[in-house]
Amino acid sequence: MIFVIITAITSCGTRNLVDKEEKTSPYSSTSTEQEKNGSLRFVVMSDCRGLCGGINVKAVEKTLQSIKKIIPQPSFAVMPGDLVQGGFGYLGIKIQLQYFKNTVTKYYPIDFFYPGFGNHEATSGAKSEQAFEETFHEFKANFLRGYHKTVYYFDKNNIGFYMLNSNHPGEDHSISDTQLNWIKANTNLKKHNFYFFHEPAYPTGSHVGSSLDVNKLQRDKLWKIINHAENTMVFCGHEHNYTRRHINSDFNESINGQTFKFNKLVYQVTTGTFGAPLYKDYIDKKNVDIPPVKEYHFAVVDVNESKVEVTVYNLDGKIIDHFEQ
Repeated sequence: MIFVIITAITSCGTRNLVDKEEKTSPYSSTSTEQEKNGSLRFVVMSDCRGLCGGINVKAVEKTLQSIKKIIPQPSFAVMPGDLVQGGFGYLGIKIQLQYFKNTVTKYYPIDFFYPGFGNHEATSGAKSEQAFEETFHEFKANFLRGYHKTVYYFDKNNIGFYMLNSNHPGEDHSISDTQLNWIKANTNLKKHNFYFFHEPAYPTGSHVGSSLDVNKLQRDKLWKIINHAENTMVFCGHEHNYTRRHINSDFNESINGQTFKFNKLVYQVTTGTFGAPLYKDYIDKKNVDIPPVKEYHFAVVDVNESKVEVTVYNLDGKIIDHFEQ
């Protein structure tokens, strides 16, 4: 089995790195003024599992080549889960994660990336999280003990970033009270707050009934925290397309005697594939701003004191969504 895994990886081949001589870029910049006013730029992409060593090498490399063309360059990338295909036990997961790491670090150093944990990483239970922690041991953040570097937060420029684990062994399709209490204990008064987790709180298509909607009480407890934070936005993956919807008071409900009232409009942005198989299912349409777009993509997020600006590109440089908050 080990021989089969390694052979599959080494036979994939690689593409050339981005052409350093290419000067033109299809990716528009909002302005170099962003660098002067203390703003921050980062990128988000999720789900690149595939059959070449556990990833879709062609799409991953084209994504990173595209990101290399962005001017000004982003400061970092956040990737909320399903980075590899999974399976084959602890060693198989670790080999796949290492192959993913080797692929992306041809373009950026490992500390450029903030990885997340998805259901495909979780296919070998607790050993999967061990493999994740051992592979991504370099990146720095504030970690929740017991979750093997899959739950963490970090701050930049008075902005809070929170990565959660929707697929911890024994807590599948759920953000546990342990994670929720940890978020509340570590929440600071930040100007902007971004939350990342693999499974959508409010799925729209192929994973309706197999996301955080499986446990609506825990989902609503999470969203109550998100609703309370300042200038909040959520990014997830799991559904293999791009979708944006807004969550507001239309989603108020009572569960097990607890009433949840959301008084803000918060965008849930599904950046669902930069390599995983494309899905087009569209089931839950409530408050959906952008229906599922069946293309590989990544989001460029610009944050300053007054607003958040998000531009989503396909891998040919075409804008498939742009919005501000």
